[in-house]
Amino acid sequence: MLTYLGDVIGMGKCAVAAVGGAVVMAVLAAPGVAAQAVPPSAGQVQSSGAVAAAMSDQDSSFLTKAEQVNLAEITIGELAVKKATTPQVRSLAQETLADHQDAKAKMEELASRKGVTLPTSPSAEQQSTGHELEKASGAAFDTAYLKAQVSGHEEAAAFTRSEIGSGGDADVQAFAKDFLPVVLKHLNHAQEASKAVEATPKGANTGTGGLAERIQSSTTGLGLLAGGLVIAAGAGVVLLRRRFG
Repeated sequence: MLTYLGDVIGMGKCAVAAVGGAVVMAVLAAPGVAAQAVPPSAGQVQSSGAVAAAMSDQDSSFLTKAEQVNLAEITIGELAVKKATTPQVRSLAQETLADHQDAKAKMEELASRKGVTLPTSPSAEQQSTGHELEKASGAAFDTAYLKAQVSGHEEAAAFTRSEIGSGGDADVQAFAKDFLPVVLKHLNHAQEASKAVEATPKGANTGTGGLAERIQSSTTGLGLLAGGLVIAAGAGVVLLRRRFG
């Protein structure tokens, strides 16, 4: 009798164990349960937020300012190619236009990899400068454009140097190191063009503006000559009347 009861109890324990095992297997087999049961590792958490953590305020500020410079230079460069009255200004405009179009393409590729949204328009100050240039013409346009080029590239050189020295993202810093020589080249050429334009004699053949000044000067000279001849003729008539009157 005792042997029989022991066998029954043993069979009960086996049944309970079997049922428990089946329940555990069923739970683990449920969709999504197995994945939830294993917490993400520290490496996985860090990977998902790596881009946001690596992009410091310094890096983000540089990308924003540099892209606004690209947008502004492309806009006023296209304007200067059409409105320039001196070869120095036109050459500078063509150079800056091509270089900043290239820089813009590279920056957009970098921003895409970093998950950064770039501005789509120049800063308010840059837009104001563009509006002023749209209204200017002739020699006044050349002067205003060169002034904007010098001040704009001085500012760009300053914040690019800041990124090189204080940036936290290696890729953004590498871009800044490539960007700085281009900025300094434009600054140097703008300064040289400013000196050349200032040294150009008034009325020199530097485009339609110089030609217009020469025509106006010639017209004025002819008018004065004609006026002198009229006065001389009138004086001659008076003398003749006195002699034979």
